[in-house]
Amino acid sequence: MSLYKFVEREFLDSFFTTGCLRLGSLYDFKDTIEHGNSRGDKSEGEHNLIRGIDGTIAITKDKYEPIISEVFRMEGEGESFLSNLSIVVPRRSPDGFVFCTSKLFTEKLFWRWHSENKVDACYEITNPIMFFSAINKAITSSAFFFGNANVTYAEDPIPYNSPEANIHPAFTKEKYGYSWQEENRTVWGAKGPCGRLKPWIIYAPEARQFCRPFSFIDGKVINYASMSTTK
Repeated sequence: MSLYKFVEREFLDSFFTTGCLRLGSLYDFKDTIEHGNSRGDKSEGEHNLIRGIDGTIAITKDKYEPIISEVFRMEGEGESFLSNLSIVVPRRSPDGFVFCTSKLFTEKLFWRWHSENKVDACYEITNPIMFFSAINKAITSSAFFFGNANVTYAEDPIPYNSPEANIHPAFTKEKYGYSWQEENRTVWGAKGPCGRLKPWIIYAPEARQFCRPFSFIDGKVINYASMSTTK
């Protein structure tokens, strides 16, 4: 399955010339002033789980209740009772480096990215496994591969007993604001102690062989690579 990267033309040219790529960081994308409302997300890397209690639940020191036991701790003998309330708990991912793509290409999606962020070029990652393997090789001394997945879009808070509740928060985003992006993302963790991660410019020239220029916006028209060439 191919992936698609929507970028400004200069960054497409730079990648195919030198292998230069930018890895963002989860926490850096929380800055919506810097990244805008489409790339930026104040809740990046986190979501909340909710458990509603209808009726009454008894809790004891030996009884585990999902979500409830994270908030209430019983000591000693006896029971305590909770009724008719909702409990919300956070789930947060550690910071990590991230490379965002789209799992599909449509002209509607391209135009949306163009209107949101002025991107005017797209390249296709024809072999994602080998592409990310090349990146892993280029950064192996400083970062480790954490995972790759299509982003799961969900309402927040997420019901604690839903399938979405089991998704790592590095791979979830709020449904109504971001689902149009059809995102696939890859995340790496930093090796060793470090401060807050910043976007990272890397060079992975071996990754280029697993990609091809795909399409470009020229004025009000989308041209495809067979009709356009990189600089």
